[in-house]
Amino acid sequence: MNVVRTGPRGGTPVVLIHAAGLDLTYWDVQIAALSVDHDVVAFDLPGHGRSAGTAEDWSMDRIGTIAGRISTSIGVERVHLVGISLGGMVAQACALAQPSRVASMTLIDTAATFPDGARTGMRTRAATVRAEGMAAAIEPMIAPWFTAETVAARPELLDRIRKTLLADDPTLQGAMWDLIAEFEALEALASVACPTLVIVGDRDEVTPVAAAVTLRDAVPEADLRVVANAAHLATLERPEIVNGQVLSFLATIP
Repeated sequence: MNVVRTGPRGGTPVVLIHAAGLDLTYWDVQIAALSVDHDVVAFDLPGHGRSAGTAEDWSMDRIGTIAGRISTSIGVERVHLVGISLGGMVAQACALAQPSRVASMTLIDTAATFPDGARTGMRTRAATVRAEGMAAAIEPMIAPWFTAETVAARPELLDRIRKTLLADDPTLQGAMWDLIAEFEALEALASVACPTLVIVGDRDEVTPVAAAVTLRDAVPEADLRVVANAAHLATLERPEIVNGQVLSFLATIP
């Protein structure tokens, strides 16, 4: 597993978990902001970036152990988890599977459950990438990730994301999307005891504000923050706002 670590040691590390198909480099602005005062760890999920992986890595049992694997590898007992989209689902799975390892969760533009129509769409995407390759799924996938204003103003960001996705393994991506289509944590989250912050872009159509409210209500100690003028990847569209919300939240945890 490819891992980078920076910032002062001694406190509980903040572990960043990226979105589907991307990699740890998309946390660059967060790493710079959080590492001033926090021990920050970012890693590539299996089969992403520079982490090895196969389709078999994408089972709920295996992703639920990621927090434990990271904390063991860096020699700590507990971590703060910060995940966006798929990364937020991985964080939920970790908190449910290994609660003693998770000091807090920050769940950004993610969900605990999906309507049937969304699950069908994910399975269709999985079948498409297996049969036709990543290029066939990229444009429908990223279309709702950003506001129209960001698409117009930041063509370099869209170009970077397309190139990252094109380099992904279609077989592994298909297995990953099948897993997301089966993801269901809503009722189980009632057992989560760690402080939790839910962040969502007000224009997120993938995991909309209503899904964030449902997620917030499912976790006993959760709070919700809505980011204005942001779609599904608020960390890339409104990084300063998201960073401030994460830092403020972490400051409340002893």
